[in-house]
Amino acid sequence: MQTGEIVVAGLARGPSVVLLVREEEGRAAVAVGRNRQARLPLQRILLATGIVAASEQQLDEFAQAARTEADGLDLSEVWDAFADDETACLSLEDLAGLCWSGPVGPERLAALVIHLDGSDYFERAADGYAVKSKSYVEELLARRRREAERMEEERALTEALAEGRLPEPLTPSQSALVDMLRGFAIHGEDYPRGRAARAFLAKTGRKSGDPQRLCFEMLVAGGVFAPDEPLELHRAEIPTRFPASVLSQVDSTGAASELGRRDLTHLDAFTIDDAGTQDRDDALSVGPAPGTGDEYLVGIHVADAGGLVPPGSPIDREAGRRMTSLYLPEGAVAMLPPELTRRAGSLDPGRTRAGVSLIVRLDAAGAVLDREVTPSLLRSRGAMTYEEADHALENETGPRREPLAVLHGIAEARRNIRSDAGAINLEQPEMSVRASSTGEVTVRVLDRASPSRRMVAEMMILYNALLGDLCRSEQLPSVFRVQPPPDVSDMPQAAPAEERTEAQQTLRRYLVAKRLRPAELDVTPGPHSSLGVPVYVQSTSPLRRYPDLVLQRQISQFLESGKPLYTVEAVMSVAQRAEVQIREVARVETQRKRYWFLKFLQAERLPPQAPADCGTFAAAVLETDPRRRALVELAEYPFRARVELPKSYSPGEEVTLALRGVDLWRRLAHFVHTGAR
Repeated sequence: MQTGEIVVAGLARGPSVVLLVREEEGRAAVAVGRNRQARLPLQRILLATGIVAASEQQLDEFAQAARTEADGLDLSEVWDAFADDETACLSLEDLAGLCWSGPVGPERLAALVIHLDGSDYFERAADGYAVKSKSYVEELLARRRREAERMEEERALTEALAEGRLPEPLTPSQSALVDMLRGFAIHGEDYPRGRAARAFLAKTGRKSGDPQRLCFEMLVAGGVFAPDEPLELHRAEIPTRFPASVLSQVDSTGAASELGRRDLTHLDAFTIDDAGTQDRDDALSVGPAPGTGDEYLVGIHVADAGGLVPPGSPIDREAGRRMTSLYLPEGAVAMLPPELTRRAGSLDPGRTRAGVSLIVRLDAAGAVLDREVTPSLLRSRGAMTYEEADHALENETGPRREPLAVLHGIAEARRNIRSDAGAINLEQPEMSVRASSTGEVTVRVLDRASPSRRMVAEMMILYNALLGDLCRSEQLPSVFRVQPPPDVSDMPQAAPAEERTEAQQTLRRYLVAKRLRPAELDVTPGPHSSLGVPVYVQSTSPLRRYPDLVLQRQISQFLESGKPLYTVEAVMSVAQRAEVQIREVARVETQRKRYWFLKFLQAERLPPQAPADCGTFAAAVLETDPRRRALVELAEYPFRARVELPKSYSPGEEVTLALRGVDLWRRLAHFVHTGAR
């Protein structure tokens, strides 16, 4: 080779036409750019053309001619002639002779060398170019076809999404892409394939500062998601359907056994629930204690879900995975199959059901004189809503006026006993949000201090406290809920309740609630300070809370045999797992309630959809911090938001806000301060 000769060298970027600078000691120096050289082993010189370039222009023209010629080559027919001979190996000159008729110049040889690099049909060997096997080439070409088809399907999906639709039908590769986009819309930056999803979205040509939101909106337009899709449910990976193995067992699962149960069907038991409740898991009864004039027998009856669901069955295992029912504005996600609970579990009027009943003997002052826990047979005589029960209590006439009045009096006496023991009865108002299948939202504020709600809550506390006392006295392996008293020593002195404004009462509830420490799980009994009881378990909701179901089984087994069903480790394991999952479910419930409430505000209280004065709200100031916006709670609805307020405001004052906008994606309401009332 000569200095200045045009050669084809195997560089990192592939075969390239370059100039030989010099050859020495088995290596060649070649020019790879202005003032740049590379030193290569001689075997990396793939072709010496014999042409010494007179100028850079001649080199560029040669390289361009070789590249153009290489781009036009197709060696498939040449390969096909030798494909059956896997030992065939052709020289560069032989291949050139098969590609072109007539003389072959340096440009064509250079073109062939360039084309053969990464060839589908030939590979460089020590003495020429070996023919690649037929099976290899066929698989390679098939893979190329599949890739081309995939790219075409991706292009079609990209175009369809940009137009707000999906191709019909989706191919498997398009379905996989839609699944990827679905995952990104749900999980955002936490999604492992988020980068690939963003790259795909970029191909649609749609611009957005929030790719996750854009992805969601495109999938809504394509019908993958509903406009009000519960993304929170998907993020928490909460199943909404029961497995086939569970559903297949529902029909074969009968009612809980009646053996060994005390027949209480003669009692005038009744249920009180929210309107629309499907799973009635507790009922009440009351009557005078025999032989006395001022003592009562109160029956608190809970559906025996533990006896209904066989331990270890598919239904039981699924309930243990779910741990609790989930109540969303758009509907419930049940822990147990609704077909089973409604057929054999719910304490519906006129239906004989198995229960675990607590019969308590109390005096008129609410003191517990005696108690008995027994497996029972029940037949509810009626189902009331809280509103109906309140109406009966507040009026002299109405269904069950007398038993309701007696129960209410006992409940208020029990409440006073707990208050004297340090109970903290906040009774914060609660917002009930319901969404219809058409997206219409209904919002009600539930008064937790209403007579019937206080009465039922008091009976449930009594049930759990006395069952806790049973577990403690019999040393029955159980998980107790223990809560230390809150430290309120540094809280500012509040005015008497009757002298507080509504905003000040809201602030007081907020401050006290912040001081309450969460109840702890413990296998050793201890007091529950905010309830004012010496011992407390949870077993009043076995149709919708798995730890309640497990404890109910534990108690029923003990009452029948004198021995526990579960060990301490087993009940604690269930309780600890449930604590995590129930907390996650509560978070999802809160987020979905917030979403639908914001949608309600957007539709009903946001001008121009509504009159201007409908967007005005009174609110109590809860927190003021110069480093962030103030925290307020609306007076009309127990809903909190952060708002920019003048620094002159203090917690406990009332302000007037105007609603200026709602961001459903970010779950935010934009309120602005308009002044104090």
